[in-house]
Amino acid sequence: MPFSFNSPLRRRLALFLLGALPCLLFALVTDHRWEDWYITFRAGKNLAMGYGLVFQHGQVLQTFTSPFNVLVPAGLSWLTGNTHDDAVIWLYRLICAACLGGTVLLLDRIARGQNMVRPARLFLIIFFLLDAKTIDFSINGQEAAFMVFFLALQVLALLERRTVLLGIAWGGLMWSRPDSFVYVGGVSAGYLLYVALSDRSRLQATLQGMVKAGLIGALIYAPWLLGTTLYYGSPIPHTILAKGLGAPLNLSGKLLGTFLLPVQALLNLGPTSSLSAVFMPTYYAFGGWPAPLLVGCRLLALLAAIGWLLPRVPPLVRICSLGAYVGAYYLQYFPPYAYPWYFPSCAFLSTLALAGLLDHALRSSAGQAGVKQGLIAGAGLVVLVALGVTVSMAQEMRVQQTLVEFGERKPVGLWLKAHAASPQDTVFLECLGYIGFYSQLKMYDYPGMSSPEMVSARKRLGEDPVLLIADLKPDWLVLRSDEAKVVFTHGPGLAHYYQLVQSYDQADALAAEPFLPGRAYLNFDKNFLIFKRIAALPN
Repeated sequence: MPFSFNSPLRRRLALFLLGALPCLLFALVTDHRWEDWYITFRAGKNLAMGYGLVFQHGQVLQTFTSPFNVLVPAGLSWLTGNTHDDAVIWLYRLICAACLGGTVLLLDRIARGQNMVRPARLFLIIFFLLDAKTIDFSINGQEAAFMVFFLALQVLALLERRTVLLGIAWGGLMWSRPDSFVYVGGVSAGYLLYVALSDRSRLQATLQGMVKAGLIGALIYAPWLLGTTLYYGSPIPHTILAKGLGAPLNLSGKLLGTFLLPVQALLNLGPTSSLSAVFMPTYYAFGGWPAPLLVGCRLLALLAAIGWLLPRVPPLVRICSLGAYVGAYYLQYFPPYAYPWYFPSCAFLSTLALAGLLDHALRSSAGQAGVKQGLIAGAGLVVLVALGVTVSMAQEMRVQQTLVEFGERKPVGLWLKAHAASPQDTVFLECLGYIGFYSQLKMYDYPGMSSPEMVSARKRLGEDPVLLIADLKPDWLVLRSDEAKVVFTHGPGLAHYYQLVQSYDQADALAAEPFLPGRAYLNFDKNFLIFKRIAALPN
């Protein structure tokens, strides 16, 4: 029997496979494994091997953020006998691919439930599937796939008024990332705004339903919250404490930013607005990407973030646009630095808002063939640019994985493991993941995600790496060449205590790549130097 989309089951299967395909292709082309995957996986594998959910044996410290992102790999490691690390990440990728496939099914149901016209429905699914950061941070060991799945479930549950499903979505979001309450609050506020504007008589019942959903979500998340509090002494991950140390509070600036976010995005000439980063590639601010791309991505994200302010927009726009606005505001003013894997959630809600706006515009242009054709052409151009960005970023991450991760960081970790005097040797470095995982040594990482000693030293001494090294007295230093210049040129005689013993350099190999988008980002990690302590530092 020939394949036919007339069968609901076959159509759903096709959509599911379509959703899984981009990230699987990206994984096959790049084999990209993010640095933080190995930070989290070291703790997860330790759990699977019976050492506890810890990075360092005997040191009870929460060195990860996402519960799913540590427990799923831990379970996969246990299933594979804790001897097939490569198999673990590929199995994890398959699970994430399934999450993206499920997300496309939810998007299709949302779009059909809102009676979206076909061009808007196609734009929604294709633009979502081509978001470069969502694809990459689903296959490189991060939690993006879980986040977008439960965000889609949240939007569907609100639109269909399903309280239990909403509670499950909220619980799933918190298990995906503990800062998901930001998107829970933003999307819920958008839905309440929609109800208040369209049918105020339902407002009280809606609030009551949200309270019930909140209780369900809290019950789902409570085991993790209680367990981490008992196990680690605090439900707050140590990573958050380390990254946030020394960040200015500036409450007045944060309050003012509630209103200035879109103005900042409009007037901003540099890549400093969170709205600039929503659709741009990973670490684009290093350079190497076309300036018109930055302008276009910024305006697209801005349109998505302010759509909730427009009159007579459909409920999907009201809900997702305000959620995107709240997410962008949070990323702009609260984390000390908004890392690229924080953005897929905001990009997802922005994509839903843009699809809703496109649908609204196409309906409003009925009878105006020229306007309708222009809107469809504009949407097509956005999709083509997104495809170009994703292909370009795949090339960037393929080179990064081959030359930087497998060519430098992993070998550094293995070299340290082979040459360390004992497993208790200590290492000062910034990039904790590969080197920490493959060396299995005690890390004094900056800013201290696995090291309370580093956090304590920073509190006492500040951020000067020379003072931190002199205080911590690590056995080994792993530094980029620029970092080594700072440490040994401006330091108080550290060169008398440390000797260069090994180096890894990929500068020539990176320069030989003829097509390398984001080249400056990769050049940041073009070399690593290993120094061994040859004399005791004074107290």
